[in-house]
Amino acid sequence: MKKIIAIVTLLSASAALTFSTTSLAKNAETVNQISVSGQANVASVPDLFEFSVYVQEQGERVQDLNSVVSDKTQTIVSSVLAFGVDKKDVQSMRVQLSPWFEHSNNARVQKGFQLSREIKFTLRDIKLYDQVIDAVLSTGASRIEGFNYIVEDAQPQYLAALELALKDAKLRASRMAQTLGAKLGKVISINENSGYSPIPRGREVMMMSKASDSLPGQINTGAQVNVVFELVE
Repeated sequence: MKKIIAIVTLLSASAALTFSTTSLAKNAETVNQISVSGQANVASVPDLFEFSVYVQEQGERVQDLNSVVSDKTQTIVSSVLAFGVDKKDVQSMRVQLSPWFEHSNNARVQKGFQLSREIKFTLRDIKLYDQVIDAVLSTGASRIEGFNYIVEDAQPQYLAALELALKDAKLRASRMAQTLGAKLGKVISINENSGYSPIPRGREVMMMSKASDSLPGQINTGAQVNVVFELVE
């Protein structure tokens, strides 16, 4: 079960008071409205970690390059699978082949080809982060990047943030109406302005550490809504 941090951050929201002269079919009453924007964030602890490893080789023959890259890819994948990572959490299908040029006597000369492969890993046990990174570095990978802490199922956090955003909108509308000597009536419309997209909080992801000091921090999942209320005197 995912942890949802109890601290909830309510962001600033704008509100607009609009009086419209909407004519109702039955009694031709004038309906005054208040339009309010509400926002909220819910913090949670990430439970997955993603990163990408790149193998890159240069040479004259594509066939030779493919053999070398394939061998290195297998070595890297095996080093990660040794920690109990499931094969379904490994993607190694992205391959890129391009000409290899060098400059000689003010001329650009093709020396051969450059072949690279991206291997993307997902760790479900974040505590293995440091050990896995050290193991990959020892295999001679060309580079490692794309570090990203994520929440596998962010929907519960988003729904919680959505509920808080609606409460935030109602609170703001109530305070504004009260200040003007009016009261809130029924809800006329609700617009959801966001889909859930967790935002990392805290530090940048750091590697190159053999100690277990790589902490995931927290991730903010935000929601924003616009609500129009009837305003009654």
